[in-house]
Amino acid sequence: MFQNVHEYGLINYVVAIGSLSSSISLLGLNTTVTTLVPQGHKRIDIQANQVVLISATVCAIIASLFNWILGFFVLGMAFWMMSSYELLSRKLYSKYALNIIGSRALQLVLSIILYGFFGIFGIIVGFVIAFFAFSVTYFKTIPQFSKSFGKITKEFKTSLHLYSYNLSNALLLYLDKLIIAPIYGYTVLGYYQLGFQFLMFFSMISVSFYQYLIPEESSGRKRNKLRIYGIALSIIITILVFLLAPVILKVFFPNYINSLNSIRILSMGIIPMMITSTLNSKFLAMKLTRFVLISSIIYQVTQIILIRILGRQFGIDGIALSVVIAMIVQITFLGVAQLRINRKNVQNI
Repeated sequence: MFQNVHEYGLINYVVAIGSLSSSISLLGLNTTVTTLVPQGHKRIDIQANQVVLISATVCAIIASLFNWILGFFVLGMAFWMMSSYELLSRKLYSKYALNIIGSRALQLVLSIILYGFFGIFGIIVGFVIAFFAFSVTYFKTIPQFSKSFGKITKEFKTSLHLYSYNLSNALLLYLDKLIIAPIYGYTVLGYYQLGFQFLMFFSMISVSFYQYLIPEESSGRKRNKLRIYGIALSIIITILVFLLAPVILKVFFPNYINSLNSIRILSMGIIPMMITSTLNSKFLAMKLTRFVLISSIIYQVTQIILIRILGRQFGIDGIALSVVIAMIVQITFLGVAQLRINRKNVQNI
């Protein structure tokens, strides 16, 4: 890795601010589009994009007060997310995959190149360029914008529930950075974030399952076997990461050897993340968003408390452990909720 640990922690802190701001600006409309378009709702994607243009502009202005480049980061990420979710809603899975993988690959290449010229600022610029480059689907809808917001207004309640969930999910991804950096410093955040990146990289499978299942089950198709395959795959990946982590660190990240235990601990989160994703997709398809929201709140509260307690007691390893424990608590709630729903459905037969 071309950055030292302190710089790596700092850049992730800045990116967390921009990413969380962008997630706030989406207002849950990305998931609304993915859920409702497969059900035959017309033009709701256009109106959703209209609203996001307004909300993203407001959030971009606020984020730019921290650093002006973050304003463009917020706009670019919001447009890219709406583009990706629209492709997903139309079940254009190959184009969706290209939009995700292509943007990430371009981010990596540009960040490495621009870092050599502009330092940390160059990395942010690389992200911004990649976001805008892969927001073509969003930009194509702009000529269809109008003053009409009727369809979005009609689905406001659904969007509000989905927004609550999406925001909770964004907090899961970014809030920990905003807490860890001020308390423990950028260096500790850097070590922790490498392990968290391992978790996020391998959890892309669970996220892909979740994003695939929403439009499928919203259309009335059941994918229970796919859930089982996903969980089995997550178990295999967890074992491989746990065993191969020392080799990966030694070869690619020799300066981050202090992250070994945290990587192994966080790898244990791949399995609960897969289970959570599959359960959430089922609740969202049934429009039982309150369970998704409550479980996310439970996760956040548990993690924040444990970051303070376990972080002070065990350092980086304790912070990593707080993530896994919070996930287990979240799954417990979702599992109990699912059992109660199943029991209620059996009684009503």
